[in-house]
This record gives sequence, C-alpha cells and structure tokens, in this order.
Amino acid sequence: MANSEIINDLKQAIAKEMINDEAFYYAINSPKISSVEDRDQLTDYNIFSYNKNPDTITDVTTFITLQVHIPKTYDKNNTWVVPRLEIWIYSHTDHMDVDNIPKISANRNDYISMLIDKKFNGRDTLGGSKNDKYNLHLFGKLDLVHNVEGTYSPKFLYRQMIFEMKDLNKSMCEE
Repeated sequence: MANSEIINDLKQAIAKEMINDEAFYYAINSPKISSVEDRDQLTDYNIFSYNKNPDTITDVTTFITLQVHIPKTYDKNNTWVVPRLEIWIYSHTDHMDVDNIPKISANRNDYISMLIDKKFNGRDTLGGSKNDKYNLHLFGKLDLVHNVEGTYSPKFLYRQMIFEMKDLNKSMCEE
C-alpha cells in the first residue's frame, strides 16, 4: 500500500469484518435491522466510513464511525508513515444498557470497545480470502494507543479508540 490508498481500504476492511462478526450485530442492537441475516445493512444505519454527527440522529441507537488519518512520517527519509485508525462508538443514553445479551455487565460502548480491541489489536492482516478486495496485509501491526470515553451531547455518549500502524509513504514499485 502506498500514500492515501490505505484510507478507504482500511475503513472498508474494518467495516466488513465488523459486519461479518455476529457479535457486533448483537452488540450494536440496531433498531432498524431485525435479523442477524440482514447484518450487511449495518453500513446503512450503524457503521459509517465518516464521522457522522450524532446531533443529526433522532433514533435511540448506537453507531460506529471510522476515520483514517496520516499525521506523520515514521522516519527521516519519509519512507514510512503512521496511519491512525480512529473508531468512534456513539450510543444514545437510553441505549447504553446491553439488555439484549445475557451476562454482559459493561455498558454498550465499553462492550463494543472490548470486541474491537479483541478483534483488531495486534493484527497485521485484515480481510478474508485472497480474492477479497479489502484483504489487507499491513507492514506493521494495528496497535491500540488510545481508548477514552466522553459525552458528545446531552443524549449521546462516546468511546473513541485510536489504532496506529506502519505503512509505506511511497510505492516501492515503478508504475
């Protein structure tokens, strides 16, 4: 991967893995999707590749947003960059209890954060088969470097997670 190609590819690979994992379907507990077989619709209502504004949401719901930033280079030769994957988990205050999954005592944002940590922290590959468009082999591992919670608005709480990894700044192949 080189330059900004990783931005969309990483967002799509993360979203795809979340959608394919039933645990995320139940953790998000979307009011718009009534069957686990329809979990691919999570990208229509609950998983976004941009930072959606919770003030525009009127439903009692939980949603996740994905952003990728490339804030700095890794070395003085500018060969490597350090992309940052930012995952925001937003939940309406009336949706914070995980009452749809037995034996979960954590609030919804904390529980989803635990699932994300277990699924992605330390990984250096994402995706499934070789034929999968978003099958990524990273040059470095996804490392969780930030996990904080807060209040976005009177009706929405959030948990923000940041993962860092290493990627090429420039293509090593002639084009």
